[in-house]
Amino acid sequence: MIINRDDDDSRIIHVRYGIIVANKKHSRFVIVRTDTEDYPLVFLKERSDDEEYEYDSYYMLYKAALTAKEADKILDLLKDNDKRKANTLLKKYFKEDGLLCEFAGPVRLDDAVPDTWYDVWKEIEGPVTFRRDLPGYYEADVIEQDMF
Repeated sequence: MIINRDDDDSRIIHVRYGIIVANKKHSRFVIVRTDTEDYPLVFLKERSDDEEYEYDSYYMLYKAALTAKEADKILDLLKDNDKRKANTLLKKYFKEDGLLCEFAGPVRLDDAVPDTWYDVWKEIEGPVTFRRDLPGYYEADVIEQDMF
């Protein structure tokens, strides 16, 4: 659903996303779907035990890791609070060949995805990053910003 806000051209994007913590808490998957794009994005954060390097502060970004239907099944399970089944389906469906970029920080992400996805990630990055190991289902409305 796309809604025009007042008289400007901004649009509201409805976002569904889920967080799955796997691999003995060393892997954190964020599955994101919007009502404006036909495909999901998957962000994977691998935590390292090596405290000397801080590469774990970046996410790897996948476009083809899941189909839209697979992502929706997993998100529906998370919405129903069935985290175990969601984790099982993620392991079954996840394909690593859809990597868009490693170390998906703000600059790399801006180059890798369309503006809509960039706006979505800017809005959910804080809650996703700072919720730590709290897996589950979340929804948000994001205002798409007009780019120059």
